[in-house]
Amino acid sequence: MKENKVSYNFGAKGWGLVCYEIVLLFFMTGLTVDGLNIIVPQMAAFHGWNADTILSISTPAGIIALFLVLFWGKFIKLWGLKKVTVITMFLAAISMVLYGHSISIAMYAVMLVLVVTFINAFATTCGFAICANWFPTKKGIVMGFVTIGMNLASALISLILNALSTRFNIATALTIMGIVIAVVAVLIQLFVKATPEEAGCYPDNDPEVAALIHKEEAIIKERNIAEISYKEALINPKVWVFGVAYGFFGLATVGIMSQLVSYFMEVRSFEQQTAILTVTVAAIIGMLGSVLWGVVDQKIGTKWASVAFGVWYFVGILFLLMPSTACMYVGIFMLGFAIGGNGNFAPSMASYAFGRRDFAVSYSCINMIVGIVRSLSFIVLALLRSVFQGYTVPYVVFAIISLVGGIMLAFVKVQMKVGSWEESEEGTTEDVQKAQKFSGTPEVEA
Repeated sequence: MKENKVSYNFGAKGWGLVCYEIVLLFFMTGLTVDGLNIIVPQMAAFHGWNADTILSISTPAGIIALFLVLFWGKFIKLWGLKKVTVITMFLAAISMVLYGHSISIAMYAVMLVLVVTFINAFATTCGFAICANWFPTKKGIVMGFVTIGMNLASALISLILNALSTRFNIATALTIMGIVIAVVAVLIQLFVKATPEEAGCYPDNDPEVAALIHKEEAIIKERNIAEISYKEALINPKVWVFGVAYGFFGLATVGIMSQLVSYFMEVRSFEQQTAILTVTVAAIIGMLGSVLWGVVDQKIGTKWASVAFGVWYFVGILFLLMPSTACMYVGIFMLGFAIGGNGNFAPSMASYAFGRRDFAVSYSCINMIVGIVRSLSFIVLALLRSVFQGYTVPYVVFAIISLVGGIMLAFVKVQMKVGSWEESEEGTTEDVQKAQKFSGTPEVEA
């Protein structure tokens, strides 16, 4: 197997883009997932609502938002990537302010759907698309860096929201977060470009990559090859394999992590503070894992890195369940390490399999499937807990699910996209393979 060189030579503007995407993913994970630990009880107390009632809104709101996010790839084609990024950030900022000032549960539900929709649109559909434009061959290591934002959110957002709501109230706290999103939107409008070419830079900060991509794009234009449509993406079997397999990784992650504090307290007899600290340490390990899984992706390719991830997760969960204390701590390390890589692979694979031109539409479809599968984690957990009691059987099932996700990816054949480089008078086989390597277009498997 050929190994790809791991390079951190992104250039000053490239590193700036990485930092912006870290911030956008911080907003996504912090305000739509981890922040709910503070937002839900604080909103319930502030308005006198039932906390369980508004918490129950989160799952259907998330699923509805997934379908709404799907269509932003179309708007990107119509209006341009940067414009859609800035628009969705301002819409998210407005929705966040209204969300914090909801005067009824119905308004809370509608605003939550809008918040999740717009934040996911700018952070994943748009943010990852910009990363795919800037880093067509360094996508693996770049995803390793930018997804640090998710782990930072897990570690910090509860502290931030709790401090703001204590100093003011939850409505003001969410208003402040909305203002921060709007400020970042202004900075992106002023300083960020959707492609490196617009910024006067090379893709991957490499002139050879730029030349090869330019050559490929010229041939695509000459042959009048249309961009992928939503219909083509949704009937593409690989989109579904990627969506389900990476959804399995997410399902296992949510199922494990959502109950990990309770597991340590009930099964391992940890005190609550010790259990919380242990999970926090796992999240910190995840920051290191995010980068190192990106290195693995870059070295051995997204497909086999994803397979390794599924096996790693399977083994880590089994270690966690072993009676031995030493094995348990090995399991904690492995799970923490895996948390960091969980968000890396789906956008990296979409960039590899569909290239930067078709990334927005293909990834929005993959991401929708991932989200739907991931959202089943609470149903699976509730059913298994009701039948078998305890955590052993549910955790073993999650371990198997993660392994199945890896096996699915091991058998998928990622081939050259129809209509891209072919062996023709424009280039020799060697030229084609080299162009595919640098453009993000997969090689044809024998």
